Amino acid sequence: MTKETSTDIEPFYHHYPRLTVVVTTQAGERDNAMAVAWHMPVSRKPPLYAVSISPKRFTYELILESKKFAINFLPASKAELVAAVGGSKGREIDKFQTFKIVTDNPIKTKAPILKAAYAAYECKVVDDSPFGDHRLLVGEILAVHYQKEVFTQNETLNLEKVSPVLYLGSDQYLGISDYIVRTLDRECWVNYLKGQL
Repeated sequence: MTKETSTDIEPFYHHYPRLTVVVTTQAGERDNAMAVAWHMPVSRKPPLYAVSISPKRFTYELILESKKFAINFLPASKAELVAAVGGSKGREIDKFQTFKIVTDNPIKTKAPILKAAYAAYECKVVDDSPFGDHRLLVGEILAVHYQKEVFTQNETLNLEKVSPVLYLGSDQYLGISDYIVRTLDRECWVNYLKGQL
């Protein structure tokens, strides 16, 4: 395979698949949902989760007002819903009504929890910082909702039970249908690759 080197970095965010979530929020009488591929945990203690959202987005405006949001992890079987939520504008339509999105009750915020989500986090904004053309919102996780039966005893996702939504970019979504899960002891492999075993 030929490796190319370039200073044209525009497509950098298409070089790897990303787990896509649906971020939900509510402020006043309005709620909204949007698909987000740029997100990550940033701390275990306290439990913090970050999402990168353009300040042009309606969801960002609602989060700015409410200071609360939820992260919803959906199975690949709901990729069409993720695409629809990501491809529509909350200023123009009520996504929950239009797409018939069923919700569960949040327990710490007013951010909608999607019933179809195999896991969801209710978050309170603790930081909102600019990074280029996006804002990085860091939320403290106040509550976790999850379907216990789709997780292993180690609390990792059981891919025999559910496949997460992955986004390749350019409107391409995928689920994991053929996989090999390998448990690799990191310390063992550090020593092995250093030639000490």
